[in-house]
Amino acid sequence: MSSLDNALRLLALLGRDHPHLRVTEAADTLGLPKSSVSRLLSTLDRAGMVERDGSHHGFRAGPEMFRLGSLYRARIPPEERVDEALRAMVARFPATAYVGVLRGMNLVVLRLHEGFHPVRYIQQPGSVIPAFATAVGRALLARLPDAALRAGLPPHISVPSRAVDMPRASLLRELARSRTRGFAGYDDQKLGIIAFAVAVRLAAGRDLGFALCLGRETVDRAMRAEIIAALIETARAVGVLCGDPAWSTGRRARQG
Repeated sequence: MSSLDNALRLLALLGRDHPHLRVTEAADTLGLPKSSVSRLLSTLDRAGMVERDGSHHGFRAGPEMFRLGSLYRARIPPEERVDEALRAMVARFPATAYVGVLRGMNLVVLRLHEGFHPVRYIQQPGSVIPAFATAVGRALLARLPDAALRAGLPPHISVPSRAVDMPRASLLRELARSRTRGFAGYDDQKLGIIAFAVAVRLAAGRDLGFALCLGRETVDRAMRAEIIAALIETARAVGVLCGDPAWSTGRRARQG
């Protein structure tokens, strides 16, 4: 068997449940001399396929593995990647997931993923809602410069059917906080729901927002933190692939 074959066998040992390679363990598993495994790992290290992990005294996947994996994952359209992540989230949390885009100052719901909780608040695809009355809409509005927001939003914002009644200046301050935090929230005691959302720029002029919406009584502090982390992780992964500077460079969208 060639050195290339053995190197590929070594890399195949890496996985979610086995993130580190140690010379003795790998040699025993593959039936190879430890000296051969050590040389192969050193070669793979120089090529960036693995890197040394001092805390575990072994090797882990290197940056070149990440680059190649990103090339493979890049074949999947970003919208499908978002849907895939949201399906996993609604299986994990008692939530309904929404995907939407802005049309003017309104949110257009593109897709929803229903969760398993018996009580769900549903907005059907095609629904048009004032963006400031939803978490998804607020995440998308936060991507706009303040000049555009002042031009498009009324001086006082009110939706009688929802818990929205505030001056425009208050919403602008909230959107500024969303830019800094990387997510938007919406808490409606009237409807008994709470939602968290993020937005990603897929291309110039193409912002996509997505959110999890839950019953207020189902969310505690720990779940809130988990939901926000899951949404931000997805936004960052998609944003990096799409070259969204708010995510690929670690910056939030800046106030215009």
